[in-house]
Amino acid sequence: MAGNTVVLKPAQLTPWSGTELGRIVAEETDIPPGVFNVVVSNANEVGAALSADPRVDMITFTGSTATGRAILAAAAPTVKKTMMELGGKSAHIVLDDAKFEKCLPMAAMVACVMSGQACIMASRILLPRSRYGEGIEILKAAMEATPVGDPWDPGVLQGPQISETQRQKVLGLIQSGIDSGARLITGGGIPENLPVGYFTQPTLLADVDPDSRVAQEEIFGPVLTVIPYDTDDEAVAIANNSIYGLSGEVTGVDTERAFRIARRLRTGNVTVNGRSHFGITSPFGGTKQSGLGRRNGDEGFREYLEIKTIGHPA
Repeated sequence: MAGNTVVLKPAQLTPWSGTELGRIVAEETDIPPGVFNVVVSNANEVGAALSADPRVDMITFTGSTATGRAILAAAAPTVKKTMMELGGKSAHIVLDDAKFEKCLPMAAMVACVMSGQACIMASRILLPRSRYGEGIEILKAAMEATPVGDPWDPGVLQGPQISETQRQKVLGLIQSGIDSGARLITGGGIPENLPVGYFTQPTLLADVDPDSRVAQEEIFGPVLTVIPYDTDDEAVAIANNSIYGLSGEVTGVDTERAFRIARRLRTGNVTVNGRSHFGITSPFGGTKQSGLGRRNGDEGFREYLEIKTIGHPA
């Protein structure tokens, strides 16, 4: 729509959706050959070559912050325009007047959907100390009730991790949290009834140190870390204590209070009382090391345009 030709390189472990999109463009549309191209490869050199090639004017990337940094470095010599949607470590501030029985089971479900492999997932749950024990019990029950198994089964909520390497990373971060003083409430390992596949138990860690690895690094697995707080200001400070700034959530009966707190979070997107920020007309993107630029909406469309000024005689 913006008048650009495109080279799409799907992620190495998830090439099917990208190749299917290429087939649809080729067989079902009138888009001319060469306008939309798909390149599939297991070689890291392919992405590096596209990032550095002077014939490529812009790079849009969705993935990890580490890979985003590498792409930015490769793009720097040719001063390419870049749009990055990178990692996240979103916090969900649950206020002391919130309806715990409604919002916390939903928070647990969101942590397990897509096996926790979602950049906007609110993996840090901030609970008021005055209701901390109550919140832990509700989250524990919800995590333990999560159906895990074959994702083709409509009764299953959580499938496997994308690879054994990713599962081991998740398990390692869980252990690092325990080693740093976190309390394992449920999960923490591999489901015994699922010996085939890269499955991880839905996991709940309480009493998590806000500065620990498990509270700072993106896990990309079905893991919730719970951190207590005493005041709204402390909750905001904990939520903003991250190199990431992609998303966040605030829940409370007093909507004006929740909105005031949402405005103080240094993230590109915030959900208030379950009202999702995501929509095809809403600009989506991150702050800090969660990305550059926006997609969706008018702002997202303009990312793919260049402004040109021409002076000419009347």
